[in-house]
Amino acid sequence: MQKNRGFTLIELMVTIAVLAVIAMMAVPSFGDMFQRQNLNKSTQELVLTLNKARSVAVLERRVIEVKLATTSTADQVVDTVKKLNWSPSGKSILKTGSVDSIFFGISGGVFVTDPNDATLMIPATADTVFTVCNTYINNNKNAKKITVSRMGTIQPIIEGAC
Repeated sequence: MQKNRGFTLIELMVTIAVLAVIAMMAVPSFGDMFQRQNLNKSTQELVLTLNKARSVAVLERRVIEVKLATTSTADQVVDTVKKLNWSPSGKSILKTGSVDSIFFGISGGVFVTDPNDATLMIPATADTVFTVCNTYINNNKNAKKITVSRMGTIQPIIEGAC
């Protein structure tokens, strides 16, 4: 009598069905993972852009502006001699109400435009806070806040709600 080697059709179908159920349970977590990665990428790029602007301002002894876009689809201006640009990645956004630009002076400190004269720069009197939000994660950890002190140092990134 000859021994059968291999699997029956029913065994293969059951195995495929079990794998399909496991894959269907994993798909939603992959979507959230991609959104979290976009939020992390946007936040890290913002920190890098701010650090670069501060370094350039100190090294070249001139005021550098970082222009911030609210969404990744916003029109971007090409980086110029006195301006750097940042925009969020993917579905991340810069929270409405956050400042749309920040200036670093020759000492690395943060400057703002004078409310009475837009051409005049004055030192910032408070820390500047940027909040990068993720529009598709439905939990309490869907935003990251970056605080830039008046002296231009970047505080640790804080997770929070948007």
